Amino acid sequence: MTEALLHPLVEGDEIAAQLRRRKQKDVFKTVGGSTKKIIAGKVALEEEDGWRVVRRNAKSTRVAKPKPADEQLEDEVWSILAQMGFGQMSLGRQFTIAAEAGLSSRQIDVFAKDDETALLVECTQRDTPGRKNMSALIEKLKAIREPINSSITKFYGAGSRPKVKFVVATRNISWSDADLAKCEEAQIAVLADGELDYYSMLVQHLKTAARYQMLAHMFAGQKISGLSRKVVATRGRMGKDNFYTFLIRPDELLKIAYVGHKASRDVENLDTYQRMLQPRRLKRIAQYINEGGKFPTNIVINLKTTRRSGLKFEVHDTFGDEALGVLHLPANYASAWIIDGQHRLYGYAHAREAGGYETDRTTIPVLAYENLPAEREMNLFIDINSKQVKVSQGLLVELYSDLHWKSSDPEEAFQALLSRIASRLNALKTSPLHDRMVVTGKKKSNFRCLTQTSIRDGLGVAKLMGTLSKGAILPGPLSTSAPNEFDANLRKGIDVVSDCLELFRTELLAHWRTGDGPGGYLCTNNGIRALFHVIRDVAEHIRHDTGADLYVRTAEETVEEITPYLQFIIDYFKTATPQDVQAFRRVGSSLTAVRQQSFGLEALIHERNPSFRPSGLIEYLESRDEAGTEQAAARVTRIHRRLFSFVIGKLKAHYGVQNKAWWTKGIPLKIRQSCTAEWEAKNREGEEESQLYLISYIEICTDNWALFKDSVSLGAKDKDNKKSATKWIKDLNEIRKITTHPERGILTAEQVELVRDIHEKVEQFLPVDDEDEVGRVDEAA
Repeated sequence: MTEALLHPLVEGDEIAAQLRRRKQKDVFKTVGGSTKKIIAGKVALEEEDGWRVVRRNAKSTRVAKPKPADEQLEDEVWSILAQMGFGQMSLGRQFTIAAEAGLSSRQIDVFAKDDETALLVECTQRDTPGRKNMSALIEKLKAIREPINSSITKFYGAGSRPKVKFVVATRNISWSDADLAKCEEAQIAVLADGELDYYSMLVQHLKTAARYQMLAHMFAGQKISGLSRKVVATRGRMGKDNFYTFLIRPDELLKIAYVGHKASRDVENLDTYQRMLQPRRLKRIAQYINEGGKFPTNIVINLKTTRRSGLKFEVHDTFGDEALGVLHLPANYASAWIIDGQHRLYGYAHAREAGGYETDRTTIPVLAYENLPAEREMNLFIDINSKQVKVSQGLLVELYSDLHWKSSDPEEAFQALLSRIASRLNALKTSPLHDRMVVTGKKKSNFRCLTQTSIRDGLGVAKLMGTLSKGAILPGPLSTSAPNEFDANLRKGIDVVSDCLELFRTELLAHWRTGDGPGGYLCTNNGIRALFHVIRDVAEHIRHDTGADLYVRTAEETVEEITPYLQFIIDYFKTATPQDVQAFRRVGSSLTAVRQQSFGLEALIHERNPSFRPSGLIEYLESRDEAGTEQAAARVTRIHRRLFSFVIGKLKAHYGVQNKAWWTKGIPLKIRQSCTAEWEAKNREGEEESQLYLISYIEICTDNWALFKDSVSLGAKDKDNKKSATKWIKDLNEIRKITTHPERGILTAEQVELVRDIHEKVEQFLPVDDEDEVGRVDEAA
């Protein structure tokens, strides 16, 4: 009979009854007798044997004593697995599994099975902490693996064969590296003190969903046939990324979902879980679900596969760029990271615990991305959650870092490193960026003007801590030579960045404290990011100059090498005028603009040390045309005046000057209103039309295109394309912003040439009767 293969087993409500008994750390019994004196005598004997009185009744006394240590451990493990929701468990301490024919059955301390897996746990402990040779137990498990697997297959049938994992659970045992390596080679999971404490607390927080986090640890990277699921889905595209939408039961999604990275089993990590999944909120959602509540909004996930070809999607029909078909979900635990909807999904695990959800056939809508890179995954996580639940981006950066710290996925681990450096730079009181970042409970100000996301992205773009290549992390100038030693890299990264920026804070204290207020630049998001680029290029220069990579140096040695170059920048800012400082800020805030700002800073180093010639700097210096900028400024003014005279002249000739008809009929209402307001503010100096902005001529001309298309288009091939034909005015206006504000910097040679070309065409296509009568315009416009 198959019952003899595995017995005794317990399931359903019987597990709950057994759990109540096995969670107790004591064993109990009742001492009775015909008289109180007899009872007292019996109790005295029991007390001599280690029992203690728990409760005295009229005709009996309840006594208890601690379970033996081996029984306590077995009950602890059994209780954790029972609370995780395994549907079938071993009963008592004499559970056996048949082995080979002719041999006696094997006793197994704890057996637990769900729909997809079966765990066989051997428990062992020491009375006091210390080492213990585990080799004999490991060899025993290896020897019985095949016959026990065979018995499990026979018992449950080949069609529902669970994935089997042998586990060793220990207390007070310090595992040797050799024994741990043997377990890993034999694919035996280990639950030592730290893991037992972790899962014991995790199951209180995640309820039955904790089971899938544990199974993800035990079956990391393994395909689980029982997890194979197919769903009807639509496939679309959002920017660069494919996404799928489908419906699924919460129980099924919970099996492959995760919030903390699968390798983390530290008790300290539980605090991150509680910040990510707040217990009170989970309970409220569970109550809402059990009262019949539904969630119409999507759970957003990132499906991660090991297949190079990605997810398998069988297309049944297409509609333009969209497709309808069958999506095969990954058959791996922890393959769906929850970007948004964590509380909604894990609320169902709490709902099952509270009762009332067992027979619910609810499905939930899911929007699934496919193999999003870690950086885009992180940015999407931060963007969605900061807007929907009003959580600060700073806290979300910390959460992402905590959830993915030392992840087995190199990209996730690298992004977590960058995030943690940014977070620590704000938190450490010794950091020059202490309290300079906008985080939860701290409002933006001129002083507190930085963001953790910007600092993190700046570290990444400048490649200071390394780069990702073919699934591996390569060292960067501020990392160590071992990029996977995350704790060491965290320390060095923080130390070097702090010490480098401390140079600026110490010698430029007033400027540093100004932040993004008037006259400030260096301690702004753009300023810090520009300095990161400078540090990267200095490190590269040192490597070429000395042949030594800074990642082999200590933090102190690295700072010592970089300092002389940064000192040149500090010396400049000590005597810089407000206009000099503003010139950096006026460049802009895009990634390209930040790089231009860094070239501006590097030019200061190049002036003092001509051998410093990082890639792109010389091209930047050659592109700056100081003499041409002055010529271009004069030409821009002449173009503006000629455009004014030509356009106004044409409008007057067409609409007439009586009652200023050309003004009311030829100039759009909003532009007239703006000009009149400016004119009134200047006490009606000159005429209203003198307040026309250069950019205004685009709308004026396109509203009167029949009058202007042959002239204002400046010989464009497609004169009917108004936007294209007047683009030169928009380009010229951007250049005018620089030429009329010297603090914004110098034009590039390309910009100077563009002005020269426009000037020639304007003289050709916009004739005026008398050059001396070219109209007067307000230069501020």
